[in-house]
Amino acid sequence: MGVAGTEYYVSVIQHLVFKGSHDLTMDEKHRVLIPLAIRKRIEPERDGNAFIAIEGVDGRLCLYPENYYDALLVQGRSQAMPGADVLAYNRWNLGAAETIELDKQGRLLLPERTLAESGLGKEVTLVGVNDHLELWNRSEWEAERQSLRGRKGEIAVKPPPTALPPQTQG
Repeated sequence: MGVAGTEYYVSVIQHLVFKGSHDLTMDEKHRVLIPLAIRKRIEPERDGNAFIAIEGVDGRLCLYPENYYDALLVQGRSQAMPGADVLAYNRWNLGAAETIELDKQGRLLLPERTLAESGLGKEVTLVGVNDHLELWNRSEWEAERQSLRGRKGEIAVKPPPTALPPQTQG
């Protein structure tokens, strides 16, 4: 039971946890090879056979396993007549999303528009960020990594944000 008799239903979506970083080189056809260590952990039944590419709030290209992304959308439940904020969110996260399948060699072919909007160059780093991957220009990732290292004491003492509703004693 939640606050004032409201029940909270928390749906746990199973997903692959991404971690680590991998320096990659984009080829002349705008393909990046997803490292074997990641590909071996992808379960098509759970994760799907593609990634959904969206631009994150900080401009980074985020890659979500397609089934996980779809489950997140279902969990958020769209409305028949959404308000302006919900409509803007859906337009951004759905209208700008690209489905990118892995080819037989395990490469992602980045669409021209996605590549242009992300500003990615040839030397990139694929970064695991829990439920998704981020694709960074290598030099920008190194700068971010150094910035995070400089703030590690501050970051370590803050509790991580949570999407779970507040717990009450009943």
